[in-house]
Amino acid sequence: MRTNQTLFLIIILLLPAIVFAQADNEIQVYASPTVGDRLTIFELHSNYTFKGPKDLPDPKSAHYLNESLEITHGFGNNFEMGLYIFTTYTPEGKYEYLGSHVRPRITAPQSWNWKVGASLSAEFGFFRQSSNQPFYWEGEIRPVIDKTIDRWYFSINPNMDFVLNGDNKHFGFGPQIKTVYTIQQKIGVGFEYYTSIGNFQKIDPINEEEHLLGPMIDLYLSPKWEFNAGFLFGLTQNSNQQILKILIGRRVGK
Repeated sequence: MRTNQTLFLIIILLLPAIVFAQADNEIQVYASPTVGDRLTIFELHSNYTFKGPKDLPDPKSAHYLNESLEITHGFGNNFEMGLYIFTTYTPEGKYEYLGSHVRPRITAPQSWNWKVGASLSAEFGFFRQSSNQPFYWEGEIRPVIDKTIDRWYFSINPNMDFVLNGDNKHFGFGPQIKTVYTIQQKIGVGFEYYTSIGNFQKIDPINEEEHLLGPMIDLYLSPKWEFNAGFLFGLTQNSNQQILKILIGRRVGK
């Protein structure tokens, strides 16, 4: 068992150095626990860009409403499989299908008695920026490390994304962070931070990097329901400047 724990920890900590920005279709900092055995959660990610990058010639061209359906099922206590369906409403009001991903994820068992939570997911599928462009193959590798201290919760996702073909072929790196303070076990308030900074061979100039930071709220009204919302502000010229994100989830099963 100790060999398995050591191997899992090495993968979590060193993977960013082995594999080379989270898309606006699904903006989320993950927690380490999987969904649970024989449980299924349906999540709708709704993200609207009020203001795009600063140098965008036509500001209205950034006004996309991205709607992503995520369906995740738990197998045992430490493994889950997720399916994503990405869609969008364009600034012209046209509804478009953008692609789909699958995402297996495994978490470190509680029996290991680690002082932090840890999990690892691998997401892969096809995607396109719009119906006028071809699909390309892409994915991400996402280690998750989190910790609860009294009423405070902290999570870091040193996320790595990749595109395998097309003009945007790359291996990118973009850490993501979430901090939450829980009030009366019903409301969590804090902030979320998302980045896309380049890859391990070349870090982008700061103005070309993406940095999004903003306040968020979680509601813990029922074990069956999940609610997260936030408003993100761009910190660099190349970032979307204002994004509203809302996540609503419903668990079903045993």
